[in-house]
Amino acid sequence: MSWYTRMAAEILAPLVGKEPGAVLETLVKPPKTEMGDVGFPCFHLARERKSAPPKIALDLAGKIALPADSVFSAAQAAGPYVNFFLHPVRLAEETAGAALAAPRDWGCSRDGEGKTVVIEYSSPNIAKPLGVHHIRSTMLGAALSRLYRARGWKVVEMNYLGDWGTTFGQLMVAYKQKEKETPDQAVDVHSLLQLYLHYHAGVKEDESLADEARAWFKRLEDGDAEALRLWKIFRDESVENLNCLYERMNVHFPEEGYKGEAFFNDRLDDVIARLREQGLLKESEGALVVDLDAFAMPPCLILKSDGASIYATRDLASAEYRQAAYRFDKSLYIVANQQELHFRQVFKILELMGCDWAGKCEHVKFGMLSFGPGVFGEAAATGSTRRGRVIFLEEVLDRAVEKAKNLIVENARSEEVLANADRLAEEVGVGAVIFSEFSQRRLKDVSFTWEKALSLRGDSGPYLQYTHARLSSMLRRYDKAVTAKPRWELLDSPPVKEIFLKLAEYSDVLAEAEAENEPSLIATHLLELSAQFNRVYTDKENHRFISDDEPRTAAHLAMVEAIRLTLAHGLGILGLTTPEAM
Repeated sequence: MSWYTRMAAEILAPLVGKEPGAVLETLVKPPKTEMGDVGFPCFHLARERKSAPPKIALDLAGKIALPADSVFSAAQAAGPYVNFFLHPVRLAEETAGAALAAPRDWGCSRDGEGKTVVIEYSSPNIAKPLGVHHIRSTMLGAALSRLYRARGWKVVEMNYLGDWGTTFGQLMVAYKQKEKETPDQAVDVHSLLQLYLHYHAGVKEDESLADEARAWFKRLEDGDAEALRLWKIFRDESVENLNCLYERMNVHFPEEGYKGEAFFNDRLDDVIARLREQGLLKESEGALVVDLDAFAMPPCLILKSDGASIYATRDLASAEYRQAAYRFDKSLYIVANQQELHFRQVFKILELMGCDWAGKCEHVKFGMLSFGPGVFGEAAATGSTRRGRVIFLEEVLDRAVEKAKNLIVENARSEEVLANADRLAEEVGVGAVIFSEFSQRRLKDVSFTWEKALSLRGDSGPYLQYTHARLSSMLRRYDKAVTAKPRWELLDSPPVKEIFLKLAEYSDVLAEAEAENEPSLIATHLLELSAQFNRVYTDKENHRFISDDEPRTAAHLAMVEAIRLTLAHGLGILGLTTPEAM
């Protein structure tokens, strides 16, 4: 609901004897703009007032006295409805005029001031190249981090790396085997992947390697110097590779944000001791579990039979650390649907441990990413790291940039664009992949195709970037300072009014996106705004943005700048760049 809809609810509330919130829920948008901008149906008042809805509407409309400076120009009865009409000039002033008067504050809010949110996202298992399946968590989390900041929150970003566990014991076994052949072997994420594959090929022939791997991980947990040395090499190389990829996607974790599972290793004993003291731990086949049968959940494994920890144990420790360190008002875990049970178990155990803040923890779930036929061949079908057939994110980004460059060269209309083709290809190609993550609501699965992702005419990132470039080009052609107070009355057509209505909704879209942890709402709004602008722009017969009529041109270009500011702000939240020319 937009701010002007809330204003209508506040005007009606005392007249119908209800709270503004209750009135707000009943308001509708009339089917045609000439019928009004906000409608109040009177059907539900008929019984209590013992009167026909049209008569009630007439009575209410007659009692509405709009002040001279109201954003509404009139409130009229139309059958069983009371319809409010927005004043076109004041609508323009409250939207485009406000954006131009304070561009740095446009789209921002102080609603979250004084509150802290911890957002855990990306969180890959390290020691191998980043798989493309991690892009959903990465981009959703980064967008939510930027959104919460725009809404006034203090944001703590956490990349909870999978940098602990038996995988590292497996890598150490393979590393030591290779070391006999190559004492000074180089280590990077690609060679680590080969070590991982080497181990899994070897364990099929020699099952004792599994015991050796478990022993190495136990040495790591016990602080063995050689195990720790190798682990640090593996981790440092992985983080360096991650940072390069994150940079391409406009994702920036602070150094302190890299608190992975290993960071909490020395905090596990305290968690386990408290679980035992509170009588929550039970033995099951040599392992320790928390019985959650009373809550319709299977038992949660805390310690394996060999005494090694598991990720649930580390999640409990990390949650307690975050609350102690940051006193969060929200703690969001951006993790796929498949981990729903895990987080239900962890949050319930925190509650059973007496953590009164457990209810502030939230699992922000999302669907899976898949590729359409032919996008990446057979590799797309399995995604199995053990078989070496996983799709890596770097591969997807490189392919997107290559395709974007071909598209740019084919459609270039200036030497400037051709001269900057490489830079633009990076912005557009990476932007296309990023935006595909917001093409629909996060709980739905996303099917990726190159045709849709790179379309300049469809619901895509490049379409929005192209619209921004078109707006920027118009402003360059105008080559004058844009005024925040043009003669708005000169822009009086219904299609232009629809643009102002879209601008009016922007701050509310951000509020809704925050409330639902749903960045796709921003993407949808930007697409609708761009589509409305392009409809007006291409209607040359009725709308000439730059002409000899200077007052009308000034009004049009002021609107153009307000649209550009909105696109730049929204795309910035989603993680896309905004090219000035394409």
